Amino acid sequence: MSTNQAVLSGILESGKFTKVIQRPFPVIDDDQILVKAVAFAANPTDWKHAVYQIGHEGDIAGSDASGIVEQVGKNVKGFEVGDIVSSFMHGNFSTTRGAFSQHFIADPVTTIRYDKTQIKNTQLPVGVTPSGTVDTFEGAASVTLSLTTVAFTFADSFKVSYDKSKNANKTVLIWGGATSTGIIAIQVAKEIYGLNVIATASKKNHEFLLSLGADQVFDYNDSNVIEDVKKAANGSIAYAYDTVSSEETFQQTYDATEGSPDVILENLMNLSEDLLKLDSSRKVTFSKLLAYVADGRTHHVFGHDFVATPESLKNYNQFWNDIVPDLIKTIKTPNLKVLESGLESANEALALVYENRVSAQKVVFRP
Repeated sequence: MSTNQAVLSGILESGKFTKVIQRPFPVIDDDQILVKAVAFAANPTDWKHAVYQIGHEGDIAGSDASGIVEQVGKNVKGFEVGDIVSSFMHGNFSTTRGAFSQHFIADPVTTIRYDKTQIKNTQLPVGVTPSGTVDTFEGAASVTLSLTTVAFTFADSFKVSYDKSKNANKTVLIWGGATSTGIIAIQVAKEIYGLNVIATASKKNHEFLLSLGADQVFDYNDSNVIEDVKKAANGSIAYAYDTVSSEETFQQTYDATEGSPDVILENLMNLSEDLLKLDSSRKVTFSKLLAYVADGRTHHVFGHDFVATPESLKNYNQFWNDIVPDLIKTIKTPNLKVLESGLESANEALALVYENRVSAQKVVFRP
């Protein structure tokens, strides 16, 4: 028996990052789940693995998918055949693991199980579906990587207290509030932690981010944006989250926290503070996150080995097991840009993200 997969093509040209091939049916180990895919979502990490040649030709593309459980390893607890799930994995890096496959292997620790009454068995039409709660397979596919990332950031890197009364006077700055991670981070910061939320985004997305729970949103295109953020925060920024993670946004995020006495600043691309123009009088703790480590394995990326400490996994798993089951019932997805069905749509999906042709949207498609 075989299954179709969209794999990295080895061609470093937008629109040609993947090709569809047929491979033997995947085999799980005792600690894994086999899922029949129903929907996929594209992420920046997918094209980055192709363009930066972190992955190689033949590696299964994709990091986010949803579907129905077909097999459960004998050591796995909390999942059974027939469950509706969404999962995040380190795709684009292996010939056996990746999301864009008719059947994919999932790890329980990065997989969300849904009540069957929550997810409608209705395919979304091609086009844009506005943001809403997770009630379709496309919506489920759109949130898992972002939620894993945000869980690790707030529960471990920031170590925010779950006691909202302790966070009443603290602000989180989310630079890039309309990214997929930013959209989830705004909601988690407000709903779970009760933080004051300041975000940056293009002006067209301000109303949307305010509706998600942001207290104030500033246009990152405005020449005065850094001063505006500093004035609004009034020294209250305890946490800063650069969800874009370019050298430019890393510096902007750092500069916008000036005046806040003790800040933890995290980026998502392993950027070093050595890239920044620093003020030696300031107290800023820098943190880097690769969400892949949530599965407990060692991941070799950017020439380095990344692995979570036991304490980090404990903090992440507490959030994943205690918070996510209720949160997933209320959290809002990005707006969903739905493509034609077929693994061939992986090329269009990755091109849209690579060419920055989506804003406050997640690109999704079905097999």
